[in-house]
Amino acid sequence: MKINKQLRFYTYLKSELGRNADLLNFLFLQELGTGKYVLPELCKELQVSRSNFNASLIRLKKHGFISYSGHSSNGILLWWIKKNIDDEPCYKQNAPRWVIVDKETRELEEIILGEEDLWALKNGYNAGTFKNFLFGRYKCFAEKYELVKSISQD
Repeated sequence: MKINKQLRFYTYLKSELGRNADLLNFLFLQELGTGKYVLPELCKELQVSRSNFNASLIRLKKHGFISYSGHSSNGILLWWIKKNIDDEPCYKQNAPRWVIVDKETRELEEIILGEEDLWALKNGYNAGTFKNFLFGRYKCFAEKYELVKSISQD
């Protein structure tokens, strides 16, 4: 009997994870796709325990089957889900990013999640204030930049 690639992938996941619950949660995430999720709401919809689901997310991330960034009360931003046995995330390519525009020059600039502090310091700004701008607390930053796209819009 010959099994197809997708079934071989699921068999691989099950053998790597060793837990049916993790495999089921992976399949849930695969069906949902990448995006921003608030765990209490998601767990309620999926009819799973939040603590078990959260532990499963951690194991899936540790095994390299998903990549996400947590944002406390804002939930998680799931930005990559493994598609096949050989699939690997490319942080620079797959990670969520903000897009800002310089109001004077109209130049667009991408800031990859996790590099916002570096951008602020490199450009002579306070990192905390810049993060507040990126997360929507201010419409304009330093009277020069506007947010064109948030990380939650990917």
